[in-house]
Amino acid sequence: MKEMMEEIIQEKKKVFQKFLHEYGKLTIVFVVIFLILVSLLLLVRGTTPSSLRVSFLDIGQGDAILIQTPGGHDMLIDGGPSDRILEKLSHEMGYFDNHLDVVVSTHPDADHITGLIPVLAKYDVDHIVVSPIGGHTGVFDVLQKSMNDEHAEIHVGKKGDEIDFGDGVVAQVLYPSANFYGNEKDTNDASVSMVITYGDESVLLTGDLPSTYERNLISDLLPRHVTIYKAGHHGSKYSSGDVLLSYTRPEYAVISAGKDNKYGHPNPETIGRLKVYSQEILSTIDRGTITFLLDGKGVELETER
Repeated sequence: MKEMMEEIIQEKKKVFQKFLHEYGKLTIVFVVIFLILVSLLLLVRGTTPSSLRVSFLDIGQGDAILIQTPGGHDMLIDGGPSDRILEKLSHEMGYFDNHLDVVVSTHPDADHITGLIPVLAKYDVDHIVVSPIGGHTGVFDVLQKSMNDEHAEIHVGKKGDEIDFGDGVVAQVLYPSANFYGNEKDTNDASVSMVITYGDESVLLTGDLPSTYERNLISDLLPRHVTIYKAGHHGSKYSSGDVLLSYTRPEYAVISAGKDNKYGHPNPETIGRLKVYSQEILSTIDRGTITFLLDGKGVELETER
């Protein structure tokens, strides 16, 4: 009996030693693989230049622009006409990222603010920039409540305001002026317009500002040549005038609009002007989401299709 127990104990020891031996080998293998992956990740990060990522999101007939800075800051300018914006943000930012540093509502038209309502419900927002003109629609009332519930810092955008993200990216408000007094029936006239700069590159965003007000954008804050210009009012006939385009002469002109929209955007006359003054015209209708990577000295273009 005693000999039998000793045999069983010795057998168990052999099994345990074999298991420990094999387990130890697996541990070493996993550690080596882990270290290789970490080294590759650090190598990639070390060789990839820091860049500003600007995405004109394909949300149909409306505007939604996501700015992602080299330092990891996120700014959303308008939210489009529906909750489709949530899908687009999840794709660009990642599903589990629920923080936005800044949200800008350029003006209270439904095709710019409707999507901001679900955005404020899902995302934690630090700062909100709004137009000096409000709205008298149910959508705007809901947005106003959502902004108040967010407990973010709300600021009325005015010329000279600056958002410095601390990583080389600076957003400056060009319009409207601090003493702007507009008509609430003409909400486009008060569109918050901004220029975003990073190194030698710049992005001009004018909401739905009509060409009759575009002259007000021209100042020492606006470069004589801009890298990217979002065509005002989805390529409307009454935006993207000769005065602004001849001053900025954008390298890329981007039109954010929906296919077969009832407004006929983009207008052929506007396309004609953009062809004269810009080097390349891109539309979310044809290319889906349009993304630019700016490293401060050059541009890389990515499109959804």
